[in-house]
Amino acid sequence: MSAQRLGTLLVAAPGLSGTVYPPGTTVAVHGRGSTVDAFVNGDWLSLSWWEFSDGLREDIADR
Repeated sequence: MSAQRLGTLLVAAPGLSGTVYPPGTTVAVHGRGSTVDAFVNGDWLSLSWWEFSDGLREDIADR
């Protein structure tokens, strides 16, 4: 089993619940490869590699 890591959505993505999460949403990512499982408050999202970035988005205003 892969370790969990945090990521940031790059595009809007729907969860299994039907909720669409906007770009910039923090997700808990499981797995590696072309598709991964991601979760937002327990809601499951199946993401492709191009829909998220590893790590948290830095706020440009804080620079």
